[in-house]
Amino acid sequence: MANIGICFARELQGNTPLAHIITKLPVYIRLFELMAKKDWNTYALTTKTYRGSGIFEGGWRFEKGKFYLTKDVLKIDLVYDKTGGVAFPLENDSLRVVNEHNFKILACDKWATYQALGKYMPQTFIIENREDLSVVLSKIDSDMVVLKPVGGLKGIGIFIGNKENAKRFEFNKKYGKYIAQEFVDTTNGIPGLTSGNHDLRIVVINGKAVWCHIRVPAEGSLLANAAQGGSLTEVDYREVPSSIKDVVNKVTKMFTQKFDNPVYSLDFGMGKDETPYIFEINDTMGFPKWGMKNRDIFLNALINNFKSKLLNRGK
Repeated sequence: MANIGICFARELQGNTPLAHIITKLPVYIRLFELMAKKDWNTYALTTKTYRGSGIFEGGWRFEKGKFYLTKDVLKIDLVYDKTGGVAFPLENDSLRVVNEHNFKILACDKWATYQALGKYMPQTFIIENREDLSVVLSKIDSDMVVLKPVGGLKGIGIFIGNKENAKRFEFNKKYGKYIAQEFVDTTNGIPGLTSGNHDLRIVVINGKAVWCHIRVPAEGSLLANAAQGGSLTEVDYREVPSSIKDVVNKVTKMFTQKFDNPVYSLDFGMGKDETPYIFEINDTMGFPKWGMKNRDIFLNALINNFKSKLLNRGK
């Protein structure tokens, strides 16, 4: 019987390992229930007890709808990593993870993303040193620019504005290098989906789009991230324009062939000329809310992804 776990970065204590999730807790519980129906030994895990080579010194066993803390040594066959970033597990570790290390690097490094998907993205340049900013900005065609930390998350440390103000922007030293990116004006929206500024997130699992939603910035903002006050509305993938679907299909084919059936999202914006642009990819995206129509499609796609990787263990 396989041992499978969802890994977080919480301390090992008590019997409520998902207490930090709050709003989407029922969705996570449903995922654990679906995993348990597969007759897998199912755990909530923490990086705090990971010792390498698939060994965790403790975790929370999920059984009959409840979590039970155990400090037994656990040999885990597959982990779905919800910690974000590339620190866990290390590159040469034998632990099987839903998204392999090279894919996580691609998703977490915005410059690496551009190297792979540049023809589908806004014009982008790496800023090796803060002193090079003026030279880099002169290469960008749009009057407005976007400055992003190469490894940033949740819209933190981002600048959006004109080039003159960009020159005075202070980089967040926590994030190291930045990229400078052409600004895509999305004020015309996406036909049939939204009428103004937007960010369209499409989640791909097992090579198929299984869930998508529009994120709209708060009034007066250009950042659509939920962490920055953006609002989220689920949309039907069948209503997504074919120009965006064409890009999704091309990227999906590339990733499926190159990586081990990854789980990821693509964030799109549509320019005024109705050209779709990928803004970024994510290997650790948020879950749907409980009442969303494609909740179980998303969760069952995850289950099938886990199953495929367990069947291919050792290959």
